[in-house]
Amino acid sequence: MADNKKYYYMRLKENFFDSDEMIILENMDNGDGIIYSNILLKLYLRSLKYEGRLMFNERIPFNPQMLSTIVRHPVGVVEKALKAFVDLGLVEVMDNGAIYMLDIQNFIGKTSTEADRKKIYRAQIAKEKGLLIEDGRMSGQMSDKRTPESEIESEIEIEIEIESDDDVGENSLQSLSDFFSNNFHPISQRELEQLREFVNDSSYEMVRLALEIAVDNNARTIKYVRSIIVNWENNNIKTPENYHAFEAERKRKFASNNQKNFQQQKPVKKAPEWTDEGRLIKAGVDTTGMTQNEMYKLVGEMGLRNE
Repeated sequence: MADNKKYYYMRLKENFFDSDEMIILENMDNGDGIIYSNILLKLYLRSLKYEGRLMFNERIPFNPQMLSTIVRHPVGVVEKALKAFVDLGLVEVMDNGAIYMLDIQNFIGKTSTEADRKKIYRAQIAKEKGLLIEDGRMSGQMSDKRTPESEIESEIEIEIEIESDDDVGENSLQSLSDFFSNNFHPISQRELEQLREFVNDSSYEMVRLALEIAVDNNARTIKYVRSIIVNWENNNIKTPENYHAFEAERKRKFASNNQKNFQQQKPVKKAPEWTDEGRLIKAGVDTTGMTQNEMYKLVGEMGLRNE
């Protein structure tokens, strides 16, 4: 079976933790520096897919609150760690919030298939063997006459797997997850599983529509999304076209009922002009709340009564 996954991996030199930056980092804040180095490695791995940019997706950069969820450390610790990374020249934060891992290009690698990755690794071994034979040394010692470019450094490979684009179901779920995190809040594993259930029971299009409606109504909870989907099931609404037709009919009936109610309202009777109230209204006086005696007296004072 062909391996259609993409592999992103990080190559660290064996003295990575002996660099001045890492030594200073790990000795910061009474031991919290060890946590900072853990966060740094997690951020490196998160940035591999975007070649050093720390992005939630193609458009949205991570912020400290989102990173806190990802690296599983409190927001305050993440913010302190980011400041330390900036001070040490390990990351750069742009004005728009985008975070760049400055040294990532020294570590990043990518292959399209597992076979490619193994092929490159075997070629590296073959190259080493060739150098040994060329130098006439079969003892396993490398020649000291090699150029710096031909040196093979000890390295640690850390790999993450990205699912193939052929997996439409997972891509759809990822799209819904991205929309939820961008418009609701960082999605939890529980909420992700609920989205998966919604898609299985309904469809990607209907779940996406339910999410958009929840955002429009400012009811950004998974519970509200579920109530929308359940209501659609009860009304046999299975496609976006069904929904829009249903809404158009509902609005038409609502407008029709409002019109009927308006027409059925009894007209307000106006006071006859020969009454005290009628005379005052004709004269431009607001009679609201006035008693009959008050209106009678005012008519007399204004000389409106016909004798």
